[in-house]
Amino acid sequence: MPASSESRSVDAVIDVAIQQFSEFGYSEAKLESISRLSGMSKRMIHYHFGDKKGLYRQALAVAAQRLSPPVDALEIESGVPVEGVRKLVDRIFQQHSEHPEALSLLAQENRYRLLENTTQVITDVSEVSLHLDKLLMLGQDSGAFRPGISANDIFTLISSLTMYRVTSHAMMHNLLRVDMLTEANTAGMHRLMVDAVLSFLTANIPDSGHQSYLVADSPVEEDGATGSDIYSGEDPTALY
Repeated sequence: MPASSESRSVDAVIDVAIQQFSEFGYSEAKLESISRLSGMSKRMIHYHFGDKKGLYRQALAVAAQRLSPPVDALEIESGVPVEGVRKLVDRIFQQHSEHPEALSLLAQENRYRLLENTTQVITDVSEVSLHLDKLLMLGQDSGAFRPGISANDIFTLISSLTMYRVTSHAMMHNLLRVDMLTEANTAGMHRLMVDAVLSFLTANIPDSGHQSYLVADSPVEEDGATGSDIYSGEDPTALY
């Protein structure tokens, strides 16, 4: 069913808001500019989003969604863990390279923490995370991957490289005369990410005895016990 004109207008406001917030920051981005560029009146923006913070929160959620590959684009059943992980990394890099404005917005939120007092998860990436966890366990069980690596470790490695490519673009060009956003260097960063992840998974490093390099916060149950570990089937924490 085609989207209604109202939903298209809301989507247009969010698109503009992501661009404005990522370029100018929360404080300098103006509702007047977002209204003018999107074609929606300030009154209707307030109607749909409540206030500027509400619009920012929604823009942040959509930005995070844009960085997560759609589940139907992933090969959920992969008999070859290395190829399954390679394809997942390829898809994540594609999403991140196609939406630099989303990366910039999330980087700003990391820096200024405008939503630090909210307990609301920005977006749900549990399906992608569970898919990667399944590939990792399959690879570890078969001996293709070394133990002690979780989905959160891989997402941290991927996000570090893709975020650096966007947020450190000016610095890299100034110091090293390397333009990270050219077509050739984008392809190079793609290769670097795939090689880094696969090398990380297959390196001949002794087992540390840990399940992950990172320890996720475990919810405290009523009896004071903590929740299960990262492979227990609980929903993973938000990764963006």
